[in-house]
Amino acid sequence: MAVVDLHTGAARLSEALVQLEAAWGRVRVTWNDKSRHHFEAEHIEEITPTVRLTLDAINRLAEVFARAERACLDEER
Repeated sequence: MAVVDLHTGAARLSEALVQLEAAWGRVRVTWNDKSRHHFEAEHIEEITPTVRLTLDAINRLAEVFARAERACLDEER
């Protein structure tokens, strides 16, 4: 059993990003004014790269935790 489960949260974050991108795709078709472009530039465009970097960091951290857990288990044997 894993001591730390980062994969569940990462999967939820990834799914939330997919849902946000789909919803934004529907919204931007009907909302096409200066306010939308400003909102998109200030908020939406920053989300995807930030979430992807976060998911990459979570995956790297999960690998570190898994190695540490294996090392601890090996020491207990």
